[in-house]
Amino acid sequence: MRRRGVKSIALFPTCLTRSERQALYAELEDVPGLGIPHVHLRSDCGAEEIEYLAGRFGTEAFNIHPRSSTHPFGPLPPERASSIYVENVDVPPEEAELEGDGGPAPGGLCPDFSHLENARLMGMGEYVSTMDRLFGRFPVGCCHLSAVRVGVPNQWSGQWDHHEYARLSDLDYLAGYRDRLPARWASLELENGLEEQLEAVDYLGGLLAPR
Repeated sequence: MRRRGVKSIALFPTCLTRSERQALYAELEDVPGLGIPHVHLRSDCGAEEIEYLAGRFGTEAFNIHPRSSTHPFGPLPPERASSIYVENVDVPPEEAELEGDGGPAPGGLCPDFSHLENARLMGMGEYVSTMDRLFGRFPVGCCHLSAVRVGVPNQWSGQWDHHEYARLSDLDYLAGYRDRLPARWASLELENGLEEQLEAVDYLGGLLAPR
């Protein structure tokens, strides 16, 4: 990142323990002028860590997994709830969850389009119709852009949504979701190396340009 002059990233530290995240943050602080506008929070991230990210790296959008998923986030910190968006994973968010359900309401949706496209390809009609309904009711504040590789099973469910692309055309399905993109933070969720991720940024810039 220093060599390439990268000044803005999205951060997905969801496989890191608290101590591992602290070590990562210390390294990121050494990247001059780095901003991290979007962070995927892990379920054990607390209010203090959220405030640190907002204050040190200017994070404006956070996302979490829905409460009915395998790794739900705890109660939303009231002072940051409007900056936290709920992702669709193996299940979509619930409407009541997005409405606040007695507590502070999140800011809206963080669609992961690879999970949604995979659900469409797999014939998961209820999942797709639920997401369509949520798009009509709640704002999209940020999103995940990952790969879909038809016929190639992933490591976690054996389905076709992937966090690594084999060829840039694995991202082509995203053109069908152009109208669902957020106004600002569309973030790559890819495990490819940095050079390949920068190639994907350029590719998507053309693919998703307004028509």
